[in-house]
Amino acid sequence: MTAFATAEEALHALRDSADPQRRADAIVCLGQRTYAPAVPRLAELLREADPGTRYLAAKALGQIGDEAEAALPALLEALRADDMFLRAGVTGALIQIGYPAVPGLTRALFDPSNAVKRAACKALGRIGSERSVGALIYSLRDGNAGVRKFAREALERIDSPAAREALRDM
Repeated sequence: MTAFATAEEALHALRDSADPQRRADAIVCLGQRTYAPAVPRLAELLREADPGTRYLAAKALGQIGDEAEAALPALLEALRADDMFLRAGVTGALIQIGYPAVPGLTRALFDPSNAVKRAACKALGRIGSERSVGALIYSLRDGNAGVRKFAREALERIDSPAAREALRDM
C-alpha cells in the first residue's frame, strides 16, 4: 500500500521529515488510512505548505471525511486560494465532511470571489442540505452567470419544496 507500516509512522514522518517526497507519501498514507489523529497537522499544512502539499492535505482531509470537521476553518480559508486545483481539492474535502461544512459554505456564497461562490454552490448541491436553500436562492440573482448556473444546479440537486418553487419562478 505505502512505504509506511502504520499510520502513526506516517504521521511521525509528516511531522519530522524534511524530504518533500516522504512528506507527500505520508500525507497520502494518512488519507488512505482515514487517520483522524492527523487532522490537526493536515489543517496546518493547508495554511503553511507549498501548493502541492496543500492539495494533498485537502485530499487527505476529504478521505478522512466527517472526522475532519475540526479542519473546517482551514479548509474554508483555503477555499479562497487563487489556485484552482487547491480549490477543487478543498471543495471535494468539504463535500466529504458533509453537513458540518454547510454553515461555512453558505457564508462563502457571499464571498467577493466568483470562483469561491461557484465552489460553494457545487459543494452545497452535492451535500444536499436544505439549510442552504435560502442562500442559494439569493445566489440565483448573482451578477455572475457562472454563480447563477451553479446555484441553479445545486437547487436542482437538493430538490426540496422551496428549491423547486424557486426554480419554477425563474
